[in-house]
Amino acid sequence: MCGVALLLGGASAAQAASAKEAARELISDYLMEATHTAGMVTVEQARGDLRGALFVDMREAPQYQASHIEGAIHKEWREALEDMDEIPDDRMVILYCGTGALSAQAGFAMRMLGKRNVLILRGGYEDWVKAGAK
Repeated sequence: MCGVALLLGGASAAQAASAKEAARELISDYLMEATHTAGMVTVEQARGDLRGALFVDMREAPQYQASHIEGAIHKEWREALEDMDEIPDDRMVILYCGTGALSAQAGFAMRMLGKRNVLILRGGYEDWVKAGAK
């Protein structure tokens, strides 16, 4: 069977298949332990127990420039992995976007790559504003 793999794409095809299987196993393990609220925080939690956390606004730059959570830094969600080294490991980090959907994708990717201190603001910036937070 090894000869067939080499004919159909060589070692790179076999390596890609192996990497894909390893990723599938890692994600499967994560999903087996996750609950629907795992890694999520509410506005109340973020303003209370997690007050010292670093907020990262994952929206597009014009949205961040127009308005954002006080003290938040900006990293667009699509660039989260490129800028992951700039996210500290020594404190909790709360990612947010408009509603929480895009930041959840970035947070999932970061957790898969080892960032265990990353949380998602449930409801995103919209819920933050509705709650009257600054």
